[in-house]
Parts: sequence; structure tokens; C-alpha cells
Amino acid sequence: MNWQLLFNNYFHLVNKFLPQSQQKPVIGFDIGTSSVKAVEIRNTQEGSFEIQRWALEPIEGLDTKAALKRLFSRMNIKDQVPVTSVSGKGTLIRYIDMPRLTIEELRKSIVYEIDKYFPFDPQTIYTDCYIIDPKDKEKKMSVLVVATKKELVDERIKLFKEVGLELTCVTTNSIATANAFERLVKVQDPAGARAILDIGGSVSNLMILDKNHSPRFTRDIFIGSQDISNQISNILGVNLAKAEELKRSPGDKLNEIVQASEASVENLIGEIHLSFDYFITEKNLPVDDLFLVGGGALFKGIEKTFEKSLNMPVKIWNPLTDLRLAPEVASSDINSFSSQLGVAIGLALTKV
Repeated sequence: MNWQLLFNNYFHLVNKFLPQSQQKPVIGFDIGTSSVKAVEIRNTQEGSFEIQRWALEPIEGLDTKAALKRLFSRMNIKDQVPVTSVSGKGTLIRYIDMPRLTIEELRKSIVYEIDKYFPFDPQTIYTDCYIIDPKDKEKKMSVLVVATKKELVDERIKLFKEVGLELTCVTTNSIATANAFERLVKVQDPAGARAILDIGGSVSNLMILDKNHSPRFTRDIFIGSQDISNQISNILGVNLAKAEELKRSPGDKLNEIVQASEASVENLIGEIHLSFDYFITEKNLPVDDLFLVGGGALFKGIEKTFEKSLNMPVKIWNPLTDLRLAPEVASSDINSFSSQLGVAIGLALTKV
């Protein structure tokens, strides 16, 4: 097998994994199950990151292309650099230890071991890898390897071509979230590990980072905010739109909403428990705190439920906190959707 054919120009890791300077503004496109989000970011002369424009379009009737077209018209897309991602089934991340090599040597050698780590035919996937501890002097090194089914990436490239845009990069949602966290979060480093849970519509992604903000564990959990909304809808006898509204603005019905959603939320927390137990046993490193992001983080008071069950500090992460806004971007509008923009922001930070 020609190893160079396995590594694709479109699919690769981002930011500190493969840093690239970019003069043009970059737009990150997050294609979710219920909406399409886009954020355009540029690097200012002062060295800070500034959001130039943003948009969120709901996906109606499963027509992602129509939502993307509407978003394009709102964003006034011309010569910006586009970046997007894929997630869910068909994408996997593995963390392995290998003898210390250069990144070029690693890419040549990993090809012959791909089938040891992924349950996919090597001919059907795109993959890339990153050395987590490149400056370490140990003979062994920690390596992050990402693989995604070719059909997922190819379909995403085709979708963007059909609406008139050539993609420059495709990565995964979890890597984009880690990218945003590494670039933007300025809180004190923990003694142990730190976790991020991106609660999406149908899939929640858990990533655990070490004290250097390097990923050490990743897992897709197929429970999301739609499951919570469906349960509220069924138990309270309201439609899904009303269930979504009650999650964000429960008013005096907060206790009723919490009780109605209890089973779905507890199922998600149970999977988090299992993941933490596995990570702590495998890495001998405690998880000190958890940050929630994604549409599911808009559920009023959800962090308190997680905090009580996990017995650790849990915070809602606002990825806008350390970003400047261009004068034409209204803070009141974008802050209403801040939790849903983490992936798009991480994608936009790929090349700035």
C-alpha cells in the first residue's frame, strides 16, 4: 500500500496539532442534526481573535443543503477559508503508545498497523495522527490517531461543492472542540485531568484533557439533547418546540421539567461515570472538573444535576468569553447561542 494515499489533503487534525498561519478570515461550519452553525474569525493586529460574523440556520425537513444555502446568503461568503468537521458513527479516535519517531516516520509506520486499532478496512478510511508529547525525552511516545470513513468526508466535500464552496480542511467535532478549549480557556490548570462534554442533538462527545490541554480520551455517547426534549414532550404532553422552549426558559416549571427529563439525563450521566472510571483506572489520573457545551448545555440548571451526580465542579463553558466581537456583531444576539458555537469556533481557529 502507498502510505501517501492514506493521508488525505482534506482530513487532518488542527491548530496545535497542525498549526498553519492564515491571512484571510476563516469560517468554521458545524453541520449538526438540527441546525447548521458558522463562525468567521480573523486574527487582529493586536494578536487577539475577533468574530467577524456568524449565523445559525435550522435544518428543516432533513434538508441540510437548503439550510447551508440560506446560511451562505446570510454570511456573504466570498474568499474566506472554509473548514468543517464530521462526527458520530464512522469516526474514531485512538490513543496509543509507540517507540519515539518523527511525525513523518510515524505516518509511514502507522499505515501498517491501522487495522490493529480501527474496525475498518484501511482502504475505506481517511486518517491522521499527532504526537501528544513531542518534547518528551522518553523512548516511548503518546500518539493520537484519528480515522473517519471516507464516505463521511467525501459526502461533506460534495455537499459544500454543490453550494459553491471548496473545503480546505475536514476534521472531527471533538478535535475542533479541543482546539477551541486549548486556544481560549485561560483558567488555572488542574492537578489532574479536565473533561469537556459537548451535548449535541443526537450525539454527545466526551473528551478528557491532561493538564497541558492535550486530549487523552475521547468517546461519542449516543444520547443528546433531542432525547431529553423527547422525554419532556412525552411526559408533559407538549410538542417538541414547546419542550425545547421549556428546557431553556422553564420559569416556575423548573422542578417539573427536571423530573420529566430525569431518565435521559441520568442515562447520559451514567455513561460519563463509566468513562471517568475507565480513564482513571487506565491513566491513574483523576478528573478534576467538567465543562459543558453544545445545545444541551442550554438546559437550565443542567450543570447542577451533573455536579450533584458526579461530585465534582461542573461549569457551562462559554467559548465567546475570550473572543472579541466585530462592531457589527451584536453581543446580545450571539451570546444567546454561545454554547452551540463551540465546534464552529474551534474550526474557525484552525488556521488563524
